[in-house]
Amino acid sequence: MKKLPGAVFALAIAIHGAGARADDAAPPSYADTTLTGGWYGYRNWLRDHGVTFTMSQTSDVLGNVSGGLKRGMAYDGVFQLQGDFDMDRLVGWTGGAIHISGYAIQGQGLSGKDIGNLLTVTSVEADPGFRFGEFYLSQSLMDDKVTVKLGQILADQNFAISNTASLFVNSTFGWPGIFAADLPGGGPAYPFAVPGAQIIVKPDDVWTLQAAVFNGSPTGSDPDGNANGLRFPLGDGVFAIAEAGYAYMPGKDGTGLPGTYKIGAWYNSEKFDSLTTASNGVSLADPLSSGRPRRLSGNFAVYAVLDQTLWQEPGSSDNGLNGFFRIAVAPQRERNSMNWYFDMGVAYKGLLPGRDDDTAGISFAYAGVSSGLSDQVKAENSFNGTSQPVPSSEVVIEATYQAAITPWMTAQPFFQYVIRPGGNAVDPEKPNSRIQNAAIFGMRAVASF
Repeated sequence: MKKLPGAVFALAIAIHGAGARADDAAPPSYADTTLTGGWYGYRNWLRDHGVTFTMSQTSDVLGNVSGGLKRGMAYDGVFQLQGDFDMDRLVGWTGGAIHISGYAIQGQGLSGKDIGNLLTVTSVEADPGFRFGEFYLSQSLMDDKVTVKLGQILADQNFAISNTASLFVNSTFGWPGIFAADLPGGGPAYPFAVPGAQIIVKPDDVWTLQAAVFNGSPTGSDPDGNANGLRFPLGDGVFAIAEAGYAYMPGKDGTGLPGTYKIGAWYNSEKFDSLTTASNGVSLADPLSSGRPRRLSGNFAVYAVLDQTLWQEPGSSDNGLNGFFRIAVAPQRERNSMNWYFDMGVAYKGLLPGRDDDTAGISFAYAGVSSGLSDQVKAENSFNGTSQPVPSSEVVIEATYQAAITPWMTAQPFFQYVIRPGGNAVDPEKPNSRIQNAAIFGMRAVASF
């Protein structure tokens, strides 16, 4: 249930747009932007012939100093390799491109091991091992106004994204935690690319319309959970998602500040377990229950995203204060562990004198546990004569500072405070007591090779 992308790390590296030609803009020098440089000229030669490789390592070292299940430290890391192939340059196929990626995931996550929270502390936390990522063919049409993708795709690279929120380390500021909690297997998000098809329509410079369909579950019926990403699950229902985005740009007179506004929705046709009702129609907490939850068909959610420049430094189009706000609602309480969610925050690029490439930020996320889940715990307390904590919500607050150490490396200290871990979950070591609020300090380093 570790979702980035989406994954913050994937947004931090240069991803080439589908169908883009290598000579659309003068690329920065590899010697300046990557640790391994230009490979004695071969990297430029490959790029000129339509082949671009992007490599990055994200490393997180962190620990909770109080609260959670127990105090502890952890390391999370992921090495990502991406390849982009411009088929126009390679074989003369106008508008065609192929994208492929893979992960080497390292470490053992702090959330599952020591905290027990819902909104995973880092965006790279996942089961360690080697995993195949995206592999899709894209075709640009109508003077690049339409792009179609077909293959194994990540939804968190394109949908429900806030560019400002991508600064933060907690996974919920990438793929929203409500989607990770309510969708089978967390949905088509890091580290689970899923077979699907996507269309992106850009009729002009301000509107972007996109939609995609995926297999209903990223793991399918595979007993090992599609651990290596090579099972390409199909036939498990359909996950469909659509989004409309509008990008406002200041007028010719320079008035106003840029912003991006999006609305979207998704539907999943899979079967979902009822949180409250057994297959024989009584409460799951009732001793007369069959012990098997009722199966419910389908699930949906709606969401909105706002990214807004709040202030720009005079003479700069890049430095200044930006804010974001996202909200999502999954109203079917009997099948969703989260019913509603919102996050918000601000980030300032160039806050300190002489550090124009650094960014500081603070953010807040609220995940509301569904009344279906809380009603079930209340019923269990009533039937069993217990006093387990009743689920309510989980909150995370994050403060961070991303420093550009070199053009190819950033260092990012961060602090997170998790309120009501697990949504007010019971502490397994202390019956009838909830997991205590957790304070986490950490350091992220990202390097491009």
